[in-house]
This record gives sequence, C-alpha cells and structure tokens, in this order.
Amino acid sequence: MQIRRLMLAVSLVSVAACSSSGLTDPNTIAADLRGTWTQTGLGVGSSRVFTLQVMGTTVTGTGSYAGEAGPFGNMTITGSITGARISLDFAQDDDITFHLSATLSSSRMLTGTLLNGSDSAAATFQKIQVDPPGA
Repeated sequence: MQIRRLMLAVSLVSVAACSSSGLTDPNTIAADLRGTWTQTGLGVGSSRVFTLQVMGTTVTGTGSYAGEAGPFGNMTITGSITGARISLDFAQDDDITFHLSATLSSSRMLTGTLLNGSDSAAATFQKIQVDPPGA
C-alpha cells in the first residue's frame, strides 16, 4: 500500500512539473496566446473581448470594449513575449490606451496588471476560443 502511495505522489509531482514548465517556454506561450479572450470580473454591461495572433514573439490583435453606459468601440492590440512575460497595449478608438503586463497562469488564463497612466488594477482574462478562425 505504501509503494502505491509513493508511486502516486511521484506521478503527481511529475505532472505538476511538466504542466508548469510549459508556461515559461516562449513557444508554448505563443501557442497558448492565439485565440479569443475576454476580461473577467468586469461590471454588468462592461466587456473587453479580443482575438490575438502571434508571430514569433510579436503579438497583434483586434477587439472591442464596452462600458455599462458607454463608451464602447473597437481596439487594436500590439505586444510582445519576453521570456514568460507578456506585454500588451490595448489602443481603443477613443484614444485611450491600456497596457497589460501579464503571465499565463494556465493555457486558458492570463493574469497581470492593467495600467492606464498612473492608474493600475489587477486583471484576469479567460480564453473563450482556442484559435482565431482561419488560423
């Protein structure tokens, strides 16, 4: 019985090591970033949804944003992958730009800090579609 427990413990440690190591590999990060994402934790009627493409370490995309009573519109996303860090700039069509400094906490969860000037807030994004259509 103790050998079975030991084997289970070794297996769990091996699985944990393999799954977390991929989130620091730039190639894995690039593959995981491709797709459509939405910001979680926003108020009712508010949204930020975008689709990302990745070429090497360069990230680009387009999306939309909306506030409960406005504003709303489109945005373009540009950014890069440096090691395990992901840097994205969200340029909204109302001339407001947000900067996200983040990491993948899983293949479907992006967490970090969203900055607008001197204002910052924790932000989490969830993948809602694996790859952009036609990718």
